Amino acid sequence: MKAVFFIIFCIFFVCALSAEWVLIDSLSFSKLLPAGEKSYITLQSATNFLVSILPPENLTDDAEAAVDIAPGWLKTDLRDNFSRLDEDTQNLYANLIINATDPLVDEICFEVAHIAPQTLSSSMDTQVLIENVEFLYMMDNFFEYVDIVDYEGDDYYSTAVYQVEEEGVIQEFEIPREIYYWYIVHPKLHKEVPNYINPDTGTPADPPTGVFWRDFLMNHNDAGYPMLRTYLDTCQVLWKCQQNTVDNGAVGASTQWVQDVMTFQSNPHHDQPVRIYRQHIGTCSVHSYLTSAVGRAALIPTVVDVMYSNNHKVNQFWDRRWVCWEPVNTWIDYPEVYDTWSSAPNVASSFIWRGDSFIWDITEQHTLVCTLNVNVTDSNGNPVDGARIKIYSTPCVSWGCTAGWTCYNGQKQFILGDDRTYTAQVTSSIGNYPATGMETVITNAGSGIFYNWNVTLPGTIPALDISPDSPPANPTDDYRFVVNYELPKEILYGTNFDDNNEFSKSATPGHIDFFICDEDNFNNYTNSQSFEGFEINQNSTANYIDFVLPSSDSWYAVFSNEEKLITTQELQVNMELYQNLPSGVPDGELNELYPGITLHPNYPNPFNPTTTISFDLTTEHTESTELVIFNMKGQKIRTFDSFPNGGLGTRSVVWNGTDENNQPVSSGIYFYKLKSGDIEISKKMLMMK
Repeated sequence: MKAVFFIIFCIFFVCALSAEWVLIDSLSFSKLLPAGEKSYITLQSATNFLVSILPPENLTDDAEAAVDIAPGWLKTDLRDNFSRLDEDTQNLYANLIINATDPLVDEICFEVAHIAPQTLSSSMDTQVLIENVEFLYMMDNFFEYVDIVDYEGDDYYSTAVYQVEEEGVIQEFEIPREIYYWYIVHPKLHKEVPNYINPDTGTPADPPTGVFWRDFLMNHNDAGYPMLRTYLDTCQVLWKCQQNTVDNGAVGASTQWVQDVMTFQSNPHHDQPVRIYRQHIGTCSVHSYLTSAVGRAALIPTVVDVMYSNNHKVNQFWDRRWVCWEPVNTWIDYPEVYDTWSSAPNVASSFIWRGDSFIWDITEQHTLVCTLNVNVTDSNGNPVDGARIKIYSTPCVSWGCTAGWTCYNGQKQFILGDDRTYTAQVTSSIGNYPATGMETVITNAGSGIFYNWNVTLPGTIPALDISPDSPPANPTDDYRFVVNYELPKEILYGTNFDDNNEFSKSATPGHIDFFICDEDNFNNYTNSQSFEGFEINQNSTANYIDFVLPSSDSWYAVFSNEEKLITTQELQVNMELYQNLPSGVPDGELNELYPGITLHPNYPNPFNPTTTISFDLTTEHTESTELVIFNMKGQKIRTFDSFPNGGLGTRSVVWNGTDENNQPVSSGIYFYKLKSGDIEISKKMLMMK
């Protein structure tokens, strides 16, 4: 008996030595996969090539050209924002980028990528985006305390270097890239639409009647009022790291100018900085909008800081951290004052407003805080992404004191002030909790305490009904998938309560569901039935998978974002297909396995719109030979006249990129297959228009 086992082992060992895995096809792609969508790669039975099926992005040719121009770090965000615009609006902003000149390209790309679609689709004059960046560079030549620096390469970007005085010593520092683009370059300060505005009416108007705040505030002064630029021309440093003084570099000079041109007095609010300046009067909200515009015009990274629980708005500027700034009272780096000064003591929440309408908490800067962890699931216990959470604390103005949106795992954390009571509500496309009104989630919040609020929404989100498959009793080992994928980031969307704009917030990494299955299980999956699969990875961030196909069926490697309601995933995939072939077959010479027939690579490849396909017949065949072209869906596009049996030598056909009806086909990947009897040889080609 031992001898029999030894003979079987030897036979297996010899067979293993006589075959080897040979790479026969590969593909790579980078794709934005929206919520509810999937992409997959398939190997169809009786073929030896991979086909990828990807959801459409619906970008225009101009938008694609603009993405190509954009720096690498902006391409995904720009592609995502274009996909949320109609075709005419895509082309409008794409041509701003295509026609932009150095060094403005990256800043204009950023504006288009990170202004909310509702604002881009509004009545905003697109020339504002160009002027905004042009004047930014003009002011760079004027100020001594700051220099814009440009970095070259595929990932080209700009940022700013500042002089800061600290304890009498002048230091130089460079701000992070994201601070430069979001809080200096970005033209939207708060709820306003960036536009040319008539200062006398606050309504849009064409130039020269209409003006934009960056140039207007810096280079214009109303009669009897000083010009901002003259306050800054002697500033050597951004600030001197001192509290509550106007002798404080550019920050102090800007503080003095706001005090000199504005009177703090009740007045109907306006969102546009040029109208606020022309009125020269207003309370905290309009002061904060004007100060934000002044700061950015002076190349100081500046934001609006909202404290609805105190009925107050101030500002923050950036110097290695966010520094609280309120020119009205000459309060600089004095954030704790707001916890006791108003009629509603104990700040409940403070949040910073970003130009695309995303908001984030900065409460701990002003007061002692607690932490509220919110966990949102559907009725089956699955995490709900993109659920909007509104937090309220009496007394409070507007809709509440802060808001947030759950990420991929259904969670959101809030930092809230102590000694306050909080109510909350969760809203989502699958239902609200509570259905109406608010629920008390914290009573008399204690400093340093962690609170949890677990919410179950009434609806359900899609879920994969998948279980592990088992290989057949006698699996084959003819083909092998090697899959390497990663998710650099995911994009969460949410609608802001104040201006109803939809922001996009990136987080790293992304998360996706992955599995491999045969055709029967794939059909069950696409018909929303239970199914089985191999290599199941749910909420995966990256993986390397080496999988030998256990049967000769058609096989599918699936990337699913169907368990998400809101979140888009950035998916990068590399996949290779190997065939188990007799050892000694060199790569690129696989056609020698088919005696008498050789299929050559088409030339040119890629092509537009004509390519030549050649093959050799070196042995007479009893069957006729035909050449067929397929698209990525496996649909037959063109069949060339069959070649009669017995014809030896090299044959060539020229394909001009048309179908059987002589209609041009679209750009993309196509496959050509040479068939002679039971022999089929396939190769891949790319048409680029």
